[in-house]
Amino acid sequence: MRRRKMDKILREIQREDKKNPYTDQELAEMLNVARSEVISVRKKNNILDSRERRKKILIKDISKIVSENPQMSERKITEILIENGYNISRSAVSKLLKEENLNQSKIGIKDKDPASSGKYVKVSKVVEEDGFEELIGIKGSLKEKVNLAKSAIMYPPNGLHTIIYGETGVGKSELATCMYKYAIKNNIKEENSPFIVFNCADYAENPNLLIAQLFGVVKGAYTGADANREGLVEQANNGILFLDEIHRLPAAGQEILFSLIDRGEFRRLGESSSNRKANVLIISATTENPDSNLLQTFRRRIPMVINLPNMSERPKSERYEIIIKFFEREAKRVNKNFIITKEVMCALMNYKCTGNIGQLKSDIQVTCARAFSKSIFSSDKVIIDLDSLRDYIKSGYYDCNCKNEKYSEFSVEDIYIDISELVSGKNRILSDNEISEIYNYAEKELKVLESKCFSEEELKNAFIEKLDKKFNAIKNNKNLSDRRSRIDWGGQLKESTLEIMDKVIVFIKEQFKHVNQGLYLALAIHIEHAIGRIKDGKTIINPSLDKIKASMPMEYELSRYIMGIVEDLTQVTFPEDELGYLAYYINKFCYNEESIKDKVKVVIVTHGKVGIEMSKVVNHILGIECTLGIEIALTDSPSEGIEHVLEELQKIEARKGILVLIDMGSLVILGDEVEKRLGIRCKTVNRVDTLLAMEAGKLATIEGKSLDGIIADLKKNKNYAMINTNKFSYRKNEYGKKNVIITLCLSGVGTALNLKEHIEKQIKEYDTLIEVKPVAFLNNNLEEELNDIESEYNIIAICGTIDIDYKNVPFISYNEVLGKNGINKVLEHLNSKQPALNIENQLNNLIHEDLILYNFEGISKEYIIDTLVSKLEEGGYVDSKYILSVYKREAMGSVVMASKVAVPHGLPENVIKPAIAIARLNKPIVWDNKFMVDLVVLLALKENNKKEIRSLFSKINDQHTLEVLLNTEDKNEIKELLS
Repeated sequence: MRRRKMDKILREIQREDKKNPYTDQELAEMLNVARSEVISVRKKNNILDSRERRKKILIKDISKIVSENPQMSERKITEILIENGYNISRSAVSKLLKEENLNQSKIGIKDKDPASSGKYVKVSKVVEEDGFEELIGIKGSLKEKVNLAKSAIMYPPNGLHTIIYGETGVGKSELATCMYKYAIKNNIKEENSPFIVFNCADYAENPNLLIAQLFGVVKGAYTGADANREGLVEQANNGILFLDEIHRLPAAGQEILFSLIDRGEFRRLGESSSNRKANVLIISATTENPDSNLLQTFRRRIPMVINLPNMSERPKSERYEIIIKFFEREAKRVNKNFIITKEVMCALMNYKCTGNIGQLKSDIQVTCARAFSKSIFSSDKVIIDLDSLRDYIKSGYYDCNCKNEKYSEFSVEDIYIDISELVSGKNRILSDNEISEIYNYAEKELKVLESKCFSEEELKNAFIEKLDKKFNAIKNNKNLSDRRSRIDWGGQLKESTLEIMDKVIVFIKEQFKHVNQGLYLALAIHIEHAIGRIKDGKTIINPSLDKIKASMPMEYELSRYIMGIVEDLTQVTFPEDELGYLAYYINKFCYNEESIKDKVKVVIVTHGKVGIEMSKVVNHILGIECTLGIEIALTDSPSEGIEHVLEELQKIEARKGILVLIDMGSLVILGDEVEKRLGIRCKTVNRVDTLLAMEAGKLATIEGKSLDGIIADLKKNKNYAMINTNKFSYRKNEYGKKNVIITLCLSGVGTALNLKEHIEKQIKEYDTLIEVKPVAFLNNNLEEELNDIESEYNIIAICGTIDIDYKNVPFISYNEVLGKNGINKVLEHLNSKQPALNIENQLNNLIHEDLILYNFEGISKEYIIDTLVSKLEEGGYVDSKYILSVYKREAMGSVVMASKVAVPHGLPENVIKPAIAIARLNKPIVWDNKFMVDLVVLLALKENNKKEIRSLFSKINDQHTLEVLLNTEDKNEIKELLS
């Protein structure tokens, strides 16, 4: 039996594929024997392991390839080997080249970095001249797909119309672009042949507009069509029309294309007689199954379907190559050499990347940003290690077995990327010699500021102030919102720029609910001039980049994604300084729900539906929900109308006040009633028209002016009658009274008591400021009981199952209180009603003994932050996303006070209950390669905690207090010193 097993093992080894010999594990599984038996048989018969068995033939083939082309890159060598039957990675090829010294100086392999102690595989990039060379996997998983794409382009006489099908992020647009490049480079299309991109989702619900965009318009076809205009089909004549998201094209839209596909004929909108001719190759992309989401009659007219694999379906070797490609791009962007540890490569190779290549690219960008923030003081390289990764990516390292023999060839060594060996690809976009106004403005102002002998910090502050004013002027330019469609812009912008903006604006609208419509044109002009500036060899300078990073962290990160979109479509590499300008456009033109809540509300009140329709028009034109329309029935009396409006206004948040536009004098007392009964500052204007509503909405939401500022501007520019100019009077609390929350149910026993217990648990840090009292609704003397309570307490809110509308005291429903943000709503009312809480007492409520670590052994910055955030999460102070926001802010620049106290912090929206976590270290640690930190104070605070922050910073800056803090061993003393 033993002899038979040995014979089987030897027989399989003898007839194995010499280019891909069996590993010991593969033989063991194949023959159902123990791996140790395979190893024993090998050694007894002097047979080498799988790598050594194929080494001789592999060296021979590599030597032959190198001798024929000494300048060939590692990537190309690997591709040729794979094409010749080898199952091998670029990493394994690189290792063999180094070990055997196979003419390595001629193929981009150099000795390891003398400044480094580790061993690195050096990576270099050579851009080939074939249209598909930028695609990774053209000899592997995409080989068949690329062959189909080439066939579609080459098929006589004009190519085959094609559908590219695959999940989001698999590279459909990139493949379409490669097909176009292939057609140009192989002289199938003329060099200046157009490549026009059209997103079908933009016009999915409007067939007429779809016809106009695709086929053009004749003069007089519809109201406003005052000139003949060619469509995208004519622009794409003798070129390629790329229809993205083709599944969003309605049935009528698909049928519109029949005559173009069948006969190459079409008519402009409004033409009834002659047909026009166009030679257009259609390439389309979809994430949905073409057979079930497109008309069969349309589907039959598109003969070529290319189905792209998702990330999980592609081999590890290709994922490895894609990762390297993205790191190369980031290395070039920051102009530093990169060292990527094998642990990082292991994690990136194995974590679940559900968004495919698109998500992988984004994750690598964030990883590089985090690593770069720690390497600012290193002059030549950025080290990317596990600490640079987000937690969900790290799981890829901890979950995988990196010692697996099949996987090890992708992670055997750290990766070294030398930017001096990176060669940029050719740009497809034509040069534009114009220079954007923002760059001229920046250069001019910098010269002025430099002449004033400012210090570096003063210059940065002065420049960012000027930049802010400039972007406000751009944002408030009426021409931007007046011209909102491609038709309005005429020939002002290149089609390639509009293609870029189509993708950029889709991304931005995914991030923000409210986007000023002027952003499209403003950012399109800026991007077009930025590309031209780089093409002309001019620099882009932003001396306040670090200030912008710190003040606009979210916008700055989103700018990286936008820059990635532009770079992908243009092959133009932008400097990091450009991110500051892009961040400003996002900051000025985009709004989230929270920022909209902090604006004055403009309400249009009319008898009939005019106000509601007017509000829709204004909101559409400005691209923001900046007005609200309310209808009063024509049969309502003035008092009934006012009651109805008050009911509607109770449904909205109006922290900064309300401006009401009214159509009849019978509503003039509305402003007074709003202030009196809702406790909200309110002004009324006795006039309603669209221009006034648009101006008021723009002043309120886009320019962010106060209620008084809006009124002043309207008075100055227009002759409007202002009603209700009384000063706003809040329902104020009296000094010396304790606050109380009333919990209310029918009996005062069941729900009211449960609510009381729930609220008391949630606000335990405020127990010295707030009491909770249950009350019965069925009490015959309910109002008298509440009046008695009010004589001793400040009633800040009533919570329960019944809204009794008591003296304008805010009511919070039972479900809201038990919801995720219910207690926050209660505390918001506390903050707005509390007259003069002692700041130190407030600090005392933010610092808890269980959040103080003393004599803490901090292994690293990341370990300390992780530990403190875990404490906050366990206590219910922050949500699970808070830790990511802390690392994002740290990547943009750390806050260190008195050179000894680090103050990391995250975003307020991830804070559930404000708190401060503290670590007093047993020995100093290095923080950002610059400071020796003894104390770490992690802030988890809300926007309304500014006073507490100032008080805390004042204490830390006090030399005596700081000295005691750094030497005490008592938690209580740490709390007392800081509160």
